[in-house]
Amino acid sequence: MISLEWYRSFIEVYRATTVSGAAQVLHLTQPAVSQHIAALESALGHPLFQRTPRRMIPTEAGKLLYNQTAAAIEQLESIPTKNSSADTPLLIRLGSPQEFFAEKVLSQLPQDARILYKIQFGLAQELIEQLVAGQLDLVVATQKLMRSDIEYQLLFNESFWLVGPPALTIPVSTELLQEDITQLEHWLRKQPWIAYSEELPIIRRFWRVVFGRRININPKLIIPDLRLIRQAVEQSYGFSVLPDYLCQDWLETKRLTLILKPGKIVSNCIWLAYRRSERQTHRTKLFLESLNWT
Repeated sequence: MISLEWYRSFIEVYRATTVSGAAQVLHLTQPAVSQHIAALESALGHPLFQRTPRRMIPTEAGKLLYNQTAAAIEQLESIPTKNSSADTPLLIRLGSPQEFFAEKVLSQLPQDARILYKIQFGLAQELIEQLVAGQLDLVVATQKLMRSDIEYQLLFNESFWLVGPPALTIPVSTELLQEDITQLEHWLRKQPWIAYSEELPIIRRFWRVVFGRRININPKLIIPDLRLIRQAVEQSYGFSVLPDYLCQDWLETKRLTLILKPGKIVSNCIWLAYRRSERQTHRTKLFLESLNWT
């Protein structure tokens, strides 16, 4: 009799293209996964993969079997276990950048008496590591770190704008500065800057895309919080580059001055990351439905 676990191992090897990647997803040893594949091939009477030094390449029989079984296995994995109870609260452990969570995610969290939340703030790399280790269930990530056991769904596209203090005196009109990109760059280099870190990650990328060269400045103020940077710009400490979702309302109420919204958009994708083996779970589907703004 063919074991269901053999099919699960087959599906994860097919997706990860390696036995090691599948073993990570399934929380099994590599020899155990290899034994499952060998047993399934023996039971079916034909090879499912072509073994190469770097990856497992599915045969035509393997491709056919995947198409026949993948949806059924995912459906089975989404069914609650016998020990689950409708009255048991669902705990969702979510990792996210603090600013994005406060501005965009919090108001969209599914409000249900049966759902409990535990929120962890941090940078994308450390949050993804916690997701892989099973310490988080879902991660809102500002970058896509490729791993065979992690899957991503696009949530949001943020664009970056260059902003300055509200009562700003500019030697010539902003429109003229924007028409003469060289003059604008020269003027901006003389201004005080507020950055997220000493590496100027957002400002440096913006400068390279818009002006086509690297920027070499020493920021006047370093604050590892985009909302506090926004507040510091409002209080005339200097200029900065911020995502549109943090700027829009403050520009409309004249708490900030828009210096440059570039025609060549400087943007970044924000993803919902989850373990590939849990794509069909209730918590994952719930978040994809509630946070899908793309």
